[in-house]
Amino acid sequence: MSYRIASAQSRDFSLIALQRHEKSLSEAQQRLISGKRVDKASDDPAAAARAERALVDQTRHEGLLRSMEASRTSMSLAESTLGDAMEVLQSARETVVSAGNGAYNASDRASLADSLKHARGQLLKLANTTDTGDHYIFGGQGAERVPFADAAGGVTFQGVAEEAQASLDEVLPLSVDGESTWLGARSGNGVFETSASTVAGSTAWISAGSVGDPSALALGTGESYQMQFTSADTYTISLVKADGSSQPFPDASSATRAYTSGQAITVLPGMNFSITGTPKAGDTFSVEPSTADLSVFDALDRMISVLSDASANSGALQQTVNSGLRDLDQVMSNLQSVRSRAGNTLNRLDGFEARTDSRVLADKEIRSNAEDLDLAQAISDVSTKDTVYQAALKSYAMIGKMSLFDYIGV
Repeated sequence: MSYRIASAQSRDFSLIALQRHEKSLSEAQQRLISGKRVDKASDDPAAAARAERALVDQTRHEGLLRSMEASRTSMSLAESTLGDAMEVLQSARETVVSAGNGAYNASDRASLADSLKHARGQLLKLANTTDTGDHYIFGGQGAERVPFADAAGGVTFQGVAEEAQASLDEVLPLSVDGESTWLGARSGNGVFETSASTVAGSTAWISAGSVGDPSALALGTGESYQMQFTSADTYTISLVKADGSSQPFPDASSATRAYTSGQAITVLPGMNFSITGTPKAGDTFSVEPSTADLSVFDALDRMISVLSDASANSGALQQTVNSGLRDLDQVMSNLQSVRSRAGNTLNRLDGFEARTDSRVLADKEIRSNAEDLDLAQAISDVSTKDTVYQAALKSYAMIGKMSLFDYIGV
């Protein structure tokens, strides 16, 4: 059985084939131009899915890199600012040491107080440092507003505690908790704090003290020891409880002690300190646990107040110098600790950035393997399809020229 194919039908078949080859050639040429093997999901659903997952991962890590750069800028500025503050405080410390010179008169001490006022102003300016985007580095989570305000009662913190973060997934700080940095050093010597309340005419002062036996420390939160002078050469010791009640320490029979100027006092558990000078009846010296509320500005204000007072006697001056140096050392230690954390953050960012860069490159490679075209293969494919298309075009042209009259003898 044979089939007869009409000329019109033959031309239709040839035209369909020609259009199919033309479309195939056009798609191959488009892939070569775009460099992509997969332009749409229908080209290769599995490869398209791999590429999409890689793109999402790449976008997330590129966002992390931008956040890391913002964190690096903030932490670099914080680290350098704290370094500047340390230099100012070191200069202030030298000024306080000079104030202990017994040859200085009231005018000399007033000049030293002016130097401390200048240092205080520099520190306040540093505490309110902003980055290039006018964000306050020490504003904590409230970096949009001025964190420190100088009021009548001293410098107060107006920011928001804790650090602002650039990412929810990683620890990438954009600011520093200014309250704990500038107003949160440990008081006293870091373990306990000594203080004096003397009457007129007294020249007695108490040292910062030190810890003799850490395991013997017995003071609880809110408790304190008080040494009250009943005369120039005797004092009593009391333990003041958190509720305000007091009792002789260690007991009523041994609470009264003889006083010798400059002699180490070791009767309090785990503590060593001394009282020096000539006390008066009514002088009270206290020892209480250290707290994390020492402000660099308050410490300077106390020193400025005494050094500016022309009537301050030797005892008040020695107490100011001793307590001032103690407080400055604690403040500097706290600032150095915060500065070290900023430096550690910068070091951590270096390693984190390297790992994230590697992940971005890996995501790009996955996308490339899924989507990108093999150039040599693509050129060969275009050449092959062009040859096929040209052949189909010639075939169609030949069929189009065929006529019955070519086979009828004239």
